[in-house]
Amino acid sequence: MPDTLPPALLRAPHRLAFLLGMLSALLLFAAWFAELASRLGPHTITPLIPAVMAHALLMLYGIFPLFMTGFIFTAGPRWLGVAPPSRARYLLTPGLLAAGVAGWLAGLALGKSWLLTGLLLYGLGFASLTLCFAGLVWRSPQQDRRHALVVLAAFVLGLAGVVAAGCWLFSGNGAYWLIMRDLALWGFLLPVFLTVCHRMLPFFTSSALPANQPWRPYSLLAAMVAGSWLHGLLVLTQHSSLLADLPLTLLFGYTSWRWGLLPARKVKLLWMLHLSFAWLAVAFGLYTLAGLLPSLSLGLAPLHAITVGFFMTMVIAFVSRVTLGHAGLPLQAGTWLWRIYLAVHVVALTRVVADFVPPAWVACLYATVALTGLLALLGWSRQLIGLYLKPRADGQAG
Repeated sequence: MPDTLPPALLRAPHRLAFLLGMLSALLLFAAWFAELASRLGPHTITPLIPAVMAHALLMLYGIFPLFMTGFIFTAGPRWLGVAPPSRARYLLTPGLLAAGVAGWLAGLALGKSWLLTGLLLYGLGFASLTLCFAGLVWRSPQQDRRHALVVLAAFVLGLAGVVAAGCWLFSGNGAYWLIMRDLALWGFLLPVFLTVCHRMLPFFTSSALPANQPWRPYSLLAAMVAGSWLHGLLVLTQHSSLLADLPLTLLFGYTSWRWGLLPARKVKLLWMLHLSFAWLAVAFGLYTLAGLLPSLSLGLAPLHAITVGFFMTMVIAFVSRVTLGHAGLPLQAGTWLWRIYLAVHVVALTRVVADFVPPAWVACLYATVALTGLLALLGWSRQLIGLYLKPRADGQAG
C-alpha cells in the first residue's frame, strides 16, 4: 500500500475493507441513480450490458462482500481461536475486490475488456477471501467450527457465482447470469448473513439484556441455511419455491420474537439488529403469498425486502457496531445513526411498494428510491469514514 495512507488505516482488518465497502456502495448507488434518472429524460444512459443485469451483478457482489471481508477477518479468528490474517492479506483482498468492482463499472461504458479485467481482479480477491478463511478454519484448534464451516461453504458457492458471472460475460448467455444471481443471493449472501446473525444476535442481546437467555440451537442454523439453499435450488430449476418459503416465513417470525425483538427496543444499537432481522419474515411472507396466489403479481417486492430491507439495514447496524467498538467509542446509537438507519428502512419499504403503484409512477419512484438510498449512505459514511483513518480513542491497538 502507498506510504501516504494514514497508518491507522493499516492497523486492523476491518478498517480498509469497511472503507472500500462504503466507497463502493456510494459509487454504485450514484451510478444506479444516474441510470434511473436518465430514463426520465430524452438522453437515456445505455450501458454495454442490460442495466437490470448489471444492477444485479454490481449490487450483489459489489457491496456486501467487502463488508463481509472486514467482519470475517476480524471476528473469524476469534471464533476459531487462531491468529488473524497477515496485514498483506487483509489489505490485498479488499483491494482486489474493490478494483474489480471499479473495473466492472468502468466496463459498462468503456467496453468488454474492462469488464473482463474487473472480473479477473474481483475473482482473485474473492478467491483470496475464500482460501484465507479456509486456512483459518483448517488451523483452528476449536472442536466446534460449525459457524465458520457454514460461512466457508457459502464463500465457495459465492466463488462459483463469480465463475458463472465470468461465463456470462464471456459468452453473453443469460442462463449463466441466472446461475450467478441465484448462487450469489441464496447460496452465498443470505447464508452468511444468517450464520452471523445466529452467532451474534443472541450473544449481543443477552449481554445487553441479561434477562434474555441466548437461544441459538444448531438445528435453527441448519434449518435457516438449508431453507435458503432450497429456495435457490427451486428457483434455479424453475419450480415453485413455496416448499421453502412458507416454513421460512414461520421460522423467521418465531425466531425474531424468540431472540427478543420487543425487549431489544430498550437499547437502540441492539434494536437495529433485531429490526433488520424482522425483514426476513416480511420478505418470505411475500414470497409465500406469491406462491399461494400465482395470479397476484408481486414483481421484485420480495427480493428487495431481502436485499434492501434485510441486507442493507443489517450491514448498517453491524458495521456501525463493529466500527464504534473497534474505534474505542461507546456502543451507543446516536441520534444521527438512528435517523439514517430508519431512513434506509423507508428506502426499503418504498422500493417494496414500488411494485404495486401505477406504471406511470414507477420510473420516478425508482429514481427517488436510489437517490434517497444514496443520500442515506452518504450521511452514514460521512460519520464513520474518519474513524478508519485515526487511532482508537481509547489508545488500544486495532
